[in-house]
Amino acid sequence: MKRPTLKDIAKEVGVSVATVSYVLNGNEKQSISEETKDKIIQAANRLNYVPNLAARSLVKRKSGLVGVLILKHKQNKMPIFTNHNYKLLEKIEEYLATKGYHVLSSNISVEEPNLDIIKQRDLDGVLVFNVDNRIFYDISIKFTVPILLIDAVLDDILFHKINVDYLGYARKVSSEDKKVILIPHLNSEHLMDKIREDKRENEEVYFISSVDSVREVVKKHRDERFIVVSEELGVILSRFVEKDRISVICINNEDYLLDEQINKIEVDIENKAKLISDLLLRYIDKNYKYVQYTIIEAE
Repeated sequence: MKRPTLKDIAKEVGVSVATVSYVLNGNEKQSISEETKDKIIQAANRLNYVPNLAARSLVKRKSGLVGVLILKHKQNKMPIFTNHNYKLLEKIEEYLATKGYHVLSSNISVEEPNLDIIKQRDLDGVLVFNVDNRIFYDISIKFTVPILLIDAVLDDILFHKINVDYLGYARKVSSEDKKVILIPHLNSEHLMDKIREDKRENEEVYFISSVDSVREVVKKHRDERFIVVSEELGVILSRFVEKDRISVICINNEDYLLDEQINKIEVDIENKAKLISDLLLRYIDKNYKYVQYTIIEAE
């Protein structure tokens, strides 16, 4: 079967080959309507168009590939943030595709990190999700391209970090004087330490790694209200606590999983994916300022 070309897409949409090229290569200097862009992207998907990355790299001196590393911890019995990262990865892939980039993702074991597959590829930039510092430096020396960290605390200006202000969201979602905040366990010990340091005197913060740990927290706070991060943890907590005592910070756009009695606030995953992607592209294009952190705050 003949491989689809830019000419085929142009014919399908009724535009010039140049216009198709501008859109699929993420050229924002050209004034092209959003409607036309959508038609071109839909036609490319419909025709199963696959760009020639090798040819593109010769012209642009870029491979058009972004690497994403997701850390997995075998001992974590409740890998909620790992599941969130896969959903976030899907949104990042969708957005970067509109900018002419492909994503190469890899699962990395915390216990036995192996980068042999991904480090052999010619990448333009790398995203690393939810990693502890001791492992990150072992990873970072394998690459000479921009690296951004998601959900991490690292006192190093060479690497840009993007974090959600979960405590800020918790303070917005509930006006209760006493706050019991449950957050799924993170791979980054430094980030968990930072959250503990930032909590106020009227706030109790617990990092949850199992259903048993949820039970233990509920026993300690029998009559208090709870604020939890993630829809999944909200569902689990609702097995042990009255639903009207629960508020959930939704991180996956899946509030439909939760009972109507449960109070909810959303961290929009699509906006988060766009923010991360745009920052990485700025680093790839060398259009950035040295800023250590970008914090996603409650609006």
